[in-house]
Amino acid sequence: MLYIIVSIVISGVIAYLGDALGTLVGKKRLSLFGMRPRFTALFVAISTGIIITLSTFGIGMMLSDDVRLALFSIDKLKKDIDTLQAESAALSEIKTKLENEKNILSADVERLTTQVKIKETESVAFRKDEPLAITVIKAGQESKEVMKSITNLIIQLSDHVRRRNVVVKPEIEFFTENKDQLNMMANHIASSSSDLVVGAIAAENIIAGEELGNVRFIILPNDLIFHKDQQIASMEIDGTLDRAEIARIMQNFMDEINHEVVNVGMIANPLTGSFGSMSYGSMLSFYDMVNKIKELNRKIILIAVVPEDIYAIGPLNVVFRFEETGENLFSTDPNAIASTTPKVNSEIASFTSETLAPTKVPNLSPTTASDSLSNQ
Repeated sequence: MLYIIVSIVISGVIAYLGDALGTLVGKKRLSLFGMRPRFTALFVAISTGIIITLSTFGIGMMLSDDVRLALFSIDKLKKDIDTLQAESAALSEIKTKLENEKNILSADVERLTTQVKIKETESVAFRKDEPLAITVIKAGQESKEVMKSITNLIIQLSDHVRRRNVVVKPEIEFFTENKDQLNMMANHIASSSSDLVVGAIAAENIIAGEELGNVRFIILPNDLIFHKDQQIASMEIDGTLDRAEIARIMQNFMDEINHEVVNVGMIANPLTGSFGSMSYGSMLSFYDMVNKIKELNRKIILIAVVPEDIYAIGPLNVVFRFEETGENLFSTDPNAIASTTPKVNSEIASFTSETLAPTKVPNLSPTTASDSLSNQ
């Protein structure tokens, strides 16, 4: 802005002086360099224009680097712009190519990750928190006797994982490396006044064909949870519903029993959060019960009863009674005598836990021991 104002002012002053000088030369018919007065006046006018142009350029160069650059480096600037445009186009092409390669690599990584996950899933012999071996050690035993039980548990564990193609170090090597910890565990168990559940649980996924990873040992009391003939749950069910709905309600009832028994002290399977699953025989009786409820075609009370003392380790066997206003209509217990209706068959509807793992059971564990059984 300053450059423009100064250029205008100086150009105006020079133009005025040139006009005044040209007028003076014309009136006095002065002569420069031997030229006629008319040519002298013309020379003064041309010189004035040249001086205005030169002064404009001079002021511009003094006050602005851009003016100097535009006057003396314009060709270089054009060449640099052309070069930069070419480089920009090349970089843009490279960017597009790299983005395409990135997309291809991302797709390959996703595909390989999926394949690895599938492969790992196919080759997982035991999942994290899956029980590997479990036993009950009776109270009142000496440490040596307890150590024999622990030894049998380790051998049982080794045989179990070997059958799944997991590599395990020799048992004698494991006992040598972990002698002190195993002795401490045996002493602790021997000092207990109650029966204890001792188990080994996978602390991580164990892959078939690889070395056995970390194994966590747990110690829990094997408390008496239910007494023989104790009623543990009941519900009302409507026999007028369709069979599918009756089966759904029954299944939910049994699932709730499996979870609720954990809350009262039975040892849960951490993979499911419940005690266990129904056995095959129980499922046969399950559908017989659904048919029987539908056959009665009215509202009844379904009562779950344990036919024997049940301890924390299980198994959990449950028989069911159908009652109506206190009258026994039907029972799945083959030893029970129904008052009005014979049994459908001799199967006992029961829950049987094949594998146990003590995690989610509050205030039951006096101690937890951890170690690894791996082929190093």
